[in-house]
This record gives sequence, C-alpha cells and structure tokens, in this order.
Amino acid sequence: MSTLLRVHHSTPRHTAAVAAASLVRRHVQIQRAFAIWPWSSKEGRQTARVRRTSRDWFVFGTACVAVAIPLWYYKLKGMPSQDALNEVDPARSEEDVSKPSMSTLLREEEKADSDWHGLAFLQFSAPAQAIASSMSTWKWPTSFPTPDIQWPPSFSIADLQERLSALLLELGLGPGSLYDEIVNGPPDLAVHPECEWDAEVRLGEDLCLAERGFLGERKRRMRSSFAKLLGVPESEIDERDLPIVAIAGSGGGYRAMLNTLGSLTAARTLGILDCVTYTAGVSGSCWALGILYSGVAGSHLPEDAAAHAKDRIRVSYLDMETLDALVTPPTNKYLLSGILRKAAGPTGTASLVDLYGTLLSSRLFIPTDIGRLDPRHLSLHFYRRNVDNGALPLPILSAIQHVTPAEKAEEIRKVADEKALSVDRGREETLEDKQGQLQQEIRWLWYEFTPYEIGCDELGAWIPSWSLGRQFKDGKNTERRPELSFTILAGIFGSAFCASLKHYFREIEPILKLLPIQLYNWLEEIVTDNEGDLGLIHPVLPDQLPNFLKGLDGQLRFDSPPGITEHDTLSFMDAGAELNIPYYPFLRRNVDCIIALDASADSQDLWFSRAEELAAKRGLRTWPRGATWPARVRPGDEGAANASGIPPFEASTPDAANLKLAQTQESALAKQTDKQGSMEQRQMPEAERPSSSPPHMSSCEVWIGSSKSADEVSARLDDLDEAALLQRDGIAVVYIPLMPNERRVPGFDPFSISTWRREVAPEESQQLLDVAEANFTEAQEKIIRLLRAVWLRKKMERRNRQWRARLANLRQHLGNNVH
Repeated sequence: MSTLLRVHHSTPRHTAAVAAASLVRRHVQIQRAFAIWPWSSKEGRQTARVRRTSRDWFVFGTACVAVAIPLWYYKLKGMPSQDALNEVDPARSEEDVSKPSMSTLLREEEKADSDWHGLAFLQFSAPAQAIASSMSTWKWPTSFPTPDIQWPPSFSIADLQERLSALLLELGLGPGSLYDEIVNGPPDLAVHPECEWDAEVRLGEDLCLAERGFLGERKRRMRSSFAKLLGVPESEIDERDLPIVAIAGSGGGYRAMLNTLGSLTAARTLGILDCVTYTAGVSGSCWALGILYSGVAGSHLPEDAAAHAKDRIRVSYLDMETLDALVTPPTNKYLLSGILRKAAGPTGTASLVDLYGTLLSSRLFIPTDIGRLDPRHLSLHFYRRNVDNGALPLPILSAIQHVTPAEKAEEIRKVADEKALSVDRGREETLEDKQGQLQQEIRWLWYEFTPYEIGCDELGAWIPSWSLGRQFKDGKNTERRPELSFTILAGIFGSAFCASLKHYFREIEPILKLLPIQLYNWLEEIVTDNEGDLGLIHPVLPDQLPNFLKGLDGQLRFDSPPGITEHDTLSFMDAGAELNIPYYPFLRRNVDCIIALDASADSQDLWFSRAEELAAKRGLRTWPRGATWPARVRPGDEGAANASGIPPFEASTPDAANLKLAQTQESALAKQTDKQGSMEQRQMPEAERPSSSPPHMSSCEVWIGSSKSADEVSARLDDLDEAALLQRDGIAVVYIPLMPNERRVPGFDPFSISTWRREVAPEESQQLLDVAEANFTEAQEKIIRLLRAVWLRKKMERRNRQWRARLANLRQHLGNNVH
C-alpha cells in the first residue's frame, strides 16, 4: 500500500489512473483501494468531537459521492462495448487485458472533467476505472481550520475512506460488482415473479376487478366486527348496509407518520380499524402505511409498526449507519437495487429525490433484526398479501403530476419577478392580483398508488402496480423488468424534502467547502440549476418515471392535458403540494365516512376548501360544502421567521437554522395551494384582521353533507339530533387534528417535532404516539354515533328500494293477469 501511495504522489496523473483501475478486480483487497484516495493517513485519523449538524451534512455530501458519482458514469444510454473500453491488443498479456488502455482512461477522464455540471452527470457513462481515476485527483481535507468543526471519536476520515472505497468497488461496471449483479444478473423470480408477466394499460373510470373483489372480502370480515362495535346481534347486520369508512393521514414528515401510526393503533384497540375499508396517505403518512403493510416491523399490527418507527428514526438517515448499510451485505443490495435499476433503466434517470428515498429507506424499511430482511418489503404489489383476503383495509398512496404548460409557467415567472422588483404599492397590488389569477390556472393530476393499480382517474388510465417503471407503447409494455422499488416511491411521496434545498445548502456551506472543490462545485450547480423551479409554481422537485401513457393519443378521458401521451417520462411529486390530506382518492369510491388525521402545520381551511373545489369539479353533491371550516387549529409561527432577524440563508445557531428551515418549507407548501387568499389574511397586522373568528375547535369535529338542495350548508354532528342525522345522505368528514393532550401527556406540544426533522428521540416519538392515540380515543363516541346513523340510513334506504321493487313487480304481475 505504501508503494502505491508513493506512486500516486510522485508520478503523473495517468499513472495514478492506472493504479486506480485495480478497483474493478473483485479479488483486490479493500486496503489497496485506499491508494487512489489522496488522504494523509496520519492527519486523516485524527478524531475529536463534532457538532451533530456538521457531521450529518458531511455524511450527506459523501453519500452523494458514493451513490451519485457512480450513477454519473453508469450506462444510462447504452453500454459501451468491451472492445471500446479495453482496446484489446493481441500482443497484450492476460493481466494487461484486464485493464483498459491508457488512451481510453484518459479520454473518459477528460470527458468526465468536462461534462460534470449539475445533474448533467446522469447523461454519461464510464467504467469504475475512470471514476476512480477522476476522483484520485480530488484533494480531501486533512485538517479542519474552522474551530467549531471537530470529529467525534467514533467517526474518522479513515472510516469514511473505508466505506466509500468499498462502495465504489461494488458500484463499478466491472464483472462481479454489486451493480453487475443487480442490473445485469437475472432477477430472482421468487422475489420478482412479475418479470414473467406482461402488462397493459386499463382504460376507464371503474374500480379494477381486484379492488372490487377486495370489497366483497372486506365486507364479509367487517360484519361481525361492526356488530360488536355497535353492540347489536350479528344477525341484524346486512353486508349491503355496512358504511364504507376511510382513514386519511395527512402530510407532515415524521410527525405525520407517528400521528398516523398512533391513531391507527387506537383505532385497532377500539375495534374501529376492523370496520374501515380504506386507508390513504400523503407524504409522511405514506411512510406510515409503507411500514404497516410491508411487514418490515415483523407483523401488520399498527402498534408494532409504531414501535418499529420509533426505534428506527432515533438515528438520522444522514448518519454513518446509513453508509454502513450501503456497503454491507445484505442491506447494500436491498437498498441500492431501486436506484441502480432506475438509473440503468430505459429512461436512464436518477435524481436527488431517488437518493433521498434510498437514504430514508435505510431507516424506515430495514428491520431491527436483519435476519428478517426481505426484498419483498419494498414491493408495493406484495402489500396485497394481507389485503386480498380482506384482513386489512386497502391502502391508497398519493402523488401528483404538475401539467401547467411551459408558456404559462414563464408568464407566472415574469409576474413574480416584476412584483419582487416593484416599488410602487399600487402596481405591486395589481401584480399580486394577476399572480393569483395565473395560479388559478395551475393544474395538477392526482395519481393513486395501491397494491393493485397505479393511475389517474382524470386521465382514466391505469397499470398494474408491479409494472411501474417499465416502458409502454400503445397501451402495452415493451419490456419486462422488476417492479419499481419502494425506496424510489418513498422519495416521491415525501419529495418536499427538496423544497428548500438552497436553504440546506447555504446552512451547511462552510462544511461543504471542506470537501474537494469538484464536489462542492457540483453540489452548488445542482442547487442553482434548479433554483428557478423552487418556489415558482411548485416548491417540490419532481421525479421522472417512464410514461405508461405513451402512444395513447385520443384514448384518454376528455380534457386530458395535451401532449401527455407523447412524453417519454411522467413527473411525480409529493401530493402535499396540492392537498395535504388525501380526500381526493375517495371522491370516486362512494365512501360514506372519512376520518381525517391532520398533522399538517398549515391552515386547515386550505385543505377543506380545496377538497370542496375538487368535489364540485367532479359534480359530487354529497361532499360537505359551505361549512365553517376551521381557519387554524393551533397558533401559527409564520411571523417568527421575520421577528428573529435571521437573514434568508443564514442562522445564528443550528437550532435557529432548523427552525428557519421548517418555517420556510412549511410556508412554501402552504402558499402553493393558497388560492383563496388565506395566507395574505393570516399575515395581516393584528389590527387589520377581520373581526369575525372561526368557531372553537374541539379535538374531533364532524361535518355531514347532503345531496338535497334545501341543505345548502353542511351540518356539524353536534348540531343534529338523531332524526335530522338520519335525513342527511352526504359524506361525513370526521376531523381529528393533532393537538396537545394535557390529560395524556402534560406539557407536550406535538408540533415541537418539526416536519423536517431527520431524527426523533424515542421519548419524543412515544409522547407523540401517546397524544395521537389519546386524541383518537376521545373521538370514539362521535365516530360510533356517526357510523350507527349511517348504517341505519343505508338500511332504511335498502328496505325502501326493496319495497319499491316488490311493488313494481306486483303491479307488473297484476297488469299481466288483467290482460
């Protein structure tokens, strides 16, 4: 090793590149791989304490190196021939043949240096030898001039070097590497049986056959549970009268994930979950449902899923444990299969959203007992194993696609820029009104992800869940490949992570400047390349997947976006940018009751009003409308950012930086969908606020819609007696916000856990779980009263229909006999 180091430091660059080429040989010792890294072993092994934020973000930067740099070179457009790589000369020895020629290495290294700009690195490919050669010229830190940045005893440069070298060895294009095994090796049909199946696009608006079969099974199981919940004999329950109940979990990062799991735990304990037909999630609640339905917690019980989440999120996904998982079998293959297959797939795309999902999954979807690791934990299709038989409600996960035309986006950009530069108050107000009108024209498509199908009802197009990630043409797949990993979906569902990427970057910039200048420049270019997208129309960066609609021109529903069948990819993002509570998937499913679990930090009237707009757009008359929705459940902290005096990209302390980041991102998502001007009202000085205030909110509110024209305003459950309740035939919304519960957890504010936390201490997680469970338990009486009323109403309506049918048959029989 010392010899190689001397060669590296005393010989020309191309000689170091040749030495680096040994990385692709499977039998090379990891210690020899160190030779390509110009780190001083003496200073590199210095250890000391480090501030947590600095350590986390340095690990994140190096994780970008470990995963993204190989992707930079991976074969995204087509594999170069072996002859082109090696330029084999018959006179060369067997040992020489195993190495690319010098000219090849130099050409590829030169190409790498010239083409590495922002995310453009995903458009090029080269073998691991050239990757190592290029990275061998990087100058890594050997000391830390900043006084407050020190290393912890458990974290040394040598440790980082070892992990990155091992990961690089596995991710190279050489034979026998992990990349070669995942991308080029035959799939395990026990894990991916779909590789022997062909898929077609299903066109239409009806539920698929599999979901209709599930509904029958679920009702059969629900009958006894519903009778027990209401305290009536099972003989009185007819399956046709059972209410269709759904639980909808909001977005809100780890806070929402824990709130959903705690509420589901209470629902199971009370017997309510056994009477629920659907569960749905946005953002963090999608992660909660992923943990529950995947079985990664060892069972499919909500309390076990909650215990798993509490244990796993005590450590940040920006931790050395993540790098360990990425380089150590069997977790390395488990985690990296998704992003490597996507990068090497037909569209050849991998993004920061994919990297985020991979890092996040290293915490959420790895069991504490590695012996229980199962690749099927990352298969959405495999979630159906406890759904087909009706044992669990059907989960519906959510993402959206932004389809505003480019010319409209440019117009919005120009208005926003002009408003920012305006010094005339009148002109600024005019531009603000124009900006609001333009934002009204922004269009989003809502996509559903279930274990059965993935698709969009506005388009009327659906594909099997196991076929997502394949190329399609004219309604049929053109290839067979493994199902898209849930590591990728987890990133898409929570892609709001990228909303304030620039804020993250500026906060950790002093740390990043200690990295090699090539890496720092690359990260900065990624941020600035996407700067125009952040906060323009949507503050969330989308992720690209192959377009299963390609070639279906003229076959989609009326008013489908023009040109959507011509693109190679579709862009998916966090659905919280449009609606932070997933009401939308239930609008086409004849749901009677929606239990909304709201852990979002935004104004609640925003989500209610938006859902009302979507229901009206679909012509759904039974959705609660005209109600006095709550403007806010808990005090906001929008003003805190301005009051603190912290500049946009600076912070006085790490805690202030985290607070600033949370405020910025939560505000960005709220502003995105604020089409009613509610944000402007909340930001008015106290003296200018309207005198009227929303009614007092309890820990559970219930509104019920009606299809009757006389009932123009939806009623609150508390305002109705039993007779009036039975007359309302609309959808009921049971709203359970995440609020402090002094009786259960005195002195704890659940919103002290920010949406953007990367780790949560076990005691905090338990407190939040306890609050969520207590809040749901306190709603038990209202929920049961509502379900009883819905059951009795449906029972009366069924009997009335039967009586009218018999009467019609009797009249027809009498008429036939008279003649």
